[in-house]
Amino acid sequence: MHLQYVINPELEAEDVAVLRSAVGWECRKDKLKKVIGFTYMTAACFDGEHLVGFVDVISDGVDDALIRNLLVHPNYQRKGIALNLLKKVIEKTRRDQVKTINVLFEPELVALYQKAGFSIIKGGIIDNEAEEF
Repeated sequence: MHLQYVINPELEAEDVAVLRSAVGWECRKDKLKKVIGFTYMTAACFDGEHLVGFVDVISDGVDDALIRNLLVHPNYQRKGIALNLLKKVIEKTRRDQVKTINVLFEPELVALYQKAGFSIIKGGIIDNEAEEF
């Protein structure tokens, strides 16, 4: 296993869609085509040429950044990849002097985000795709 971390790599929506499917998420390939390459930044982990970890960040570049889509292939989980990806995007937002970094996550991931330096606060979310109209 030879892991390489890359900031803002050139990625195809298909590669991220496959990774999303591997972790049990909806692949959303068509929607990813609109997003890949258009966010504030991405970080990826490759084993050779295979995408095994991914995260993207949206930001205004000044006050707020939102970490989204932290993904690690199931065969590579529990190897520090998620934490390393978080460290990469946190370092860049700090260098860019973005005031706050936010993230939404499932309760079972509290320890990971605390290890990355996040203070845990309460929040809320509305998922418009889950709503029935």
